Amino acid sequence: MNPKRRIGNILLIIGAALLIAGGFWYLCNKAESERASVLSDELTGKVKTVIEGSSESGVEAGGSSSSDTAGEGMPSELTVVDVDGYPCIGYLTIPSADLEMAVLDNWEDQNLKHSLCRYFGSPYTNDFIIAGHNYSSWFGKLKELEIGDEVIFTDMNGNVYVYTVEEMEVIPGTGTEEMISTEWDLTLFTCTYGGWDRYTVRCKYK
Repeated sequence: MNPKRRIGNILLIIGAALLIAGGFWYLCNKAESERASVLSDELTGKVKTVIEGSSESGVEAGGSSSSDTAGEGMPSELTVVDVDGYPCIGYLTIPSADLEMAVLDNWEDQNLKHSLCRYFGSPYTNDFIIAGHNYSSWFGKLKELEIGDEVIFTDMNGNVYVYTVEEMEVIPGTGTEEMISTEWDLTLFTCTYGGWDRYTVRCKYK
């Protein structure tokens, strides 16, 4: 066989293998995203029910509390309520992205598979950071946001905190200090495809 033709055939085979692998990865990622969305929707619904129940009864939701220091007029601690075994602190709503998801207290892999998670801070101390997977129906929607879009966090006691999007940036995955050491009241972030960087949305109280 002509050497050039042999090389061409090898390249075709490699190209086909890469296409098949890419398609398989896409289907697996889509299936994982869909499963995660179902679990997240169920958990979010239960969190909202707990909050609505505590608001109607006029008492705070039960549960443990994290050790945040509040500002003047703010609650002293962030209430954490166990819902189906998950430490829930409230839920996040982004109307422009048609997104509403529970937020869990502990930023760890198992929790991230079920919903958004607190990465750092609190709405009470104006340094709240929330992380989430970049599934298309989760924080994959962050790239759709625009300056001025509204972001709302409701805690387990029914307190509502409204923010507006002010800035977007990409931070290296190793830039922990850069992520945390800011004057932003709320930060949302997710990994970029490949996982090397973090797509980050910065917000201020409205």
